Amino acid sequence: METIAIQANKSSIDFSEARRQAVNQAYDMLNDPVIIAWKDDQAQKYGPEIPGGSEDRWHEYADSHDGLLELNVADAYHFIFMEAADFEEPDLNLASISEDDGTTFLCLDDACTEEDRQKMGYFPGGGMGG
Repeated sequence: METIAIQANKSSIDFSEARRQAVNQAYDMLNDPVIIAWKDDQAQKYGPEIPGGSEDRWHEYADSHDGLLELNVADAYHFIFMEAADFEEPDLNLASISEDDGTTFLCLDDACTEEDRQKMGYFPGGGMGG
């Protein structure tokens, strides 16, 4: 897996901005990037959340699921991508996320944040709204 650092000021960047920068860089390097795992060192959160897993389980998950590219933003936010073309169609485990600034990207359901799930109509803790 290739790892690339994206320079940014850690004190002036949040998760959403770091993800936007990573997604933009990933589109420059991959045809159709999908976020399959991430880690936020600031908030000490990661996805996918795997109960009982080690602190590095998010990275182990990406390694074992064809992670191609890790983008490290400000040495505080880490995003691992794979190619969407590697999925069989249709893949119901993919979600398309649109940010308020117009950035659109794909992520595995398990690699979406709670905020992403709420945008998609999921209730906190699981289940769809109606």
